[in-house]
Amino acid sequence: MAKLDAYLRSIEKFGASGAVLSSGQAVTLRFPTGDRNATQVTPHDQLVGMVRELAPPAALDTIDQNRPALFQIESEGRRYSVAVAPRPGMWQVIIEPVGATSTRAPTPVPVRETPPAGVPVGDVGEMTIERGQYGDAALDVEPTGTVTLDQLTRSARQARATDVYLQTGAVAMHRVGGEIVQGGSAPMDAEAISRELGIVATPEAREGWSERGIGTFTYNDGNGRVRVTLGRDHRGPNAALRLLPEEAPGLDRLSMGKASEWLGGRGLILIVGAAGAGKTVALHALVRALGERGKRVVTIEHPIEIHHAAQSISQRAVGDHVPSATAGVAAATAEAADAIAIGDVNSADAATALVDAVLGGGLVLATVTAPSGTLAVERAVSWLDAGAQALGRSILGEALLGAVKVSVGRGGARAYEASTRSG
Repeated sequence: MAKLDAYLRSIEKFGASGAVLSSGQAVTLRFPTGDRNATQVTPHDQLVGMVRELAPPAALDTIDQNRPALFQIESEGRRYSVAVAPRPGMWQVIIEPVGATSTRAPTPVPVRETPPAGVPVGDVGEMTIERGQYGDAALDVEPTGTVTLDQLTRSARQARATDVYLQTGAVAMHRVGGEIVQGGSAPMDAEAISRELGIVATPEAREGWSERGIGTFTYNDGNGRVRVTLGRDHRGPNAALRLLPEEAPGLDRLSMGKASEWLGGRGLILIVGAAGAGKTVALHALVRALGERGKRVVTIEHPIEIHHAAQSISQRAVGDHVPSATAGVAAATAEAADAIAIGDVNSADAATALVDAVLGGGLVLATVTAPSGTLAVERAVSWLDAGAQALGRSILGEALLGAVKVSVGRGGARAYEASTRSG
């Protein structure tokens, strides 16, 4: 059991609640606040050999049928559970101390055909933890990028790009002033994209990427925040990186005009425009202005994109802090929030939450991908059940104070046009 002992020592050394070993991938240590990737990779053959050395005959019979198995082992007076999920060429083994509370369900990570360059393979030795989702000083700090990702986003920001696109077998591309231009010097293969994004991604995003081909999360690249949308297509893994500022700008920088006047009233403010136009920045500029006026603001986002320092602003991510947008709105209404901001109305849950928030009688802000306020209302209610659409349209239309339309001009310059009701 000498090979496994090294992993058990690492669990104890770092105070982890368990470890996830996946064929050919970096070891993942689990903590109550989230997962952290270690610097060692476990080859598939070594993982199989280790399990066969430890598993009792009944468990081996189950594994040989390519079915999950669970058994226990003992080491230095402590017992550990070992869960094995075998798949052809790709096994996953989860080790947890018996009696410890599991932090989450198994979280598969993107499969790589070869180990990352520079990562030790096979010999665990003294395991160390990569800079990744959590820093070494504390386990609850914000995710940071890898060296490669930081270089990509830094060059994109210098080019005034709004987005970076990573595609298997292609160089990185930038969106600048609405146009797609080449932004990298060398193509990235599937292994590189999986490695770089897999290190930074949250466990939930990695699971979604592996199991369903999609995932979303945010991190800080040192110059601002980055919202990542993970995907897969016929070429392999891909990702779209939206570049956001570190903090929301003041309204004086965005020239929203009459929009600032709406902040003192009750009703609905919609931020509209095409995808990538800058609706998120405009929304958070309004949220910041409300916070500066001492208003209690609750944001419902998925995920949280731009952070606010004002104590009167409470930001809540769907899935992390509230189970759904509707539940988040219900809580904010019960707290008598002065304003509720909904990050993006792009689902039935978000549309229902929007209607509920307006019915609460306070100030409501939301972003909708649409060319105008009127069409934004139609798009929002289209997510509702057919029987609720007429009532939803009436409620939102009656409450609409106005819309801020965001558009991108030449050179990436953004324009903000505020108009009342039908604008």
